[in-house]
Amino acid sequence: MSTDTPTPESEVSIESRLAAAFAAEETGVPEAAPVETAPEASDEPTAEVETEEVAEDVFEFEADDGTTVKLPAAVEKAVLRQKDYTQKTMQLAELQKAAQDRLQYAEAREQLSAAVLDDVTQLRSIESQLKQYQDADWPALYEANPGQALRFQQVMRDLEKQVSQKQQEINAKVQHVQQATQKHHQFQWEAAEKGARQMIGDISAADNAAMLRTVESLGITPQEFKSRFADPRIIAMTHKAAKWDALQGQKASAVQKASQAPPVIKPGAANPMSAQSKQELNFRKAMKSSSSSQDRARLIEQRLADRFK
Repeated sequence: MSTDTPTPESEVSIESRLAAAFAAEETGVPEAAPVETAPEASDEPTAEVETEEVAEDVFEFEADDGTTVKLPAAVEKAVLRQKDYTQKTMQLAELQKAAQDRLQYAEAREQLSAAVLDDVTQLRSIESQLKQYQDADWPALYEANPGQALRFQQVMRDLEKQVSQKQQEINAKVQHVQQATQKHHQFQWEAAEKGARQMIGDISAADNAAMLRTVESLGITPQEFKSRFADPRIIAMTHKAAKWDALQGQKASAVQKASQAPPVIKPGAANPMSAQSKQELNFRKAMKSSSSSQDRARLIEQRLADRFK
């Protein structure tokens, strides 16, 4: 009879899988114009009554289904207030749904984590018992008491089955945790996207690309952003930051283009001071620096002579 002892599955695989698993929302009614009666009697037919449609101030309101409705301007403020209230109510509802999902996920994860840790404790106990049988001196045991050796070998086989079964149970629970985590992150991100659109409107493909560049410039991967920052308010702030980055980039490009453009006036090409201007400037300086009335009279005489040359 064979006395080979099977080796249990490595402990590292269970621990590493656990570590990986747990590391880790009236149009205006036309009014008839007054009828004008003829001042004198006539055999001619009565003049036609002219009607004039009174144009009432209206504003266009876009309904939730995309249709445009014309409403009286008098109710514009009330309608816009109601629209703003409705949008904020919807945003709050999405935030509440996301918060409820996070709470349910945390409770379920805590319960499942406790169950997995209990299974791991049981597995380690069974593996410890199995190791005692595997380390036994089987040749000596068969030689001393073959019947007891057979019974011990059967116990060892039962322990091996228990270890295998417990490992399968743990693996199944770990996989369930991973699937629940993935589903939770997906729900949170979809709710965050929906809430962000309610706050800032439609998000184009160009907006998404700009937001991705902003996120990656901070050293955050898209996967990390979706799992850690699934909040419509954070997405809205990222959208603003991306718009700001784009604006700053446009400014830098404009400055660079302006610096590379040829100058409108070449250096040194400014109009030189005319001779008359120079003479006027020199005359004023001389008058200011002269100390006597005779000098000033002489300067004035010379200035007049220069003008009439």
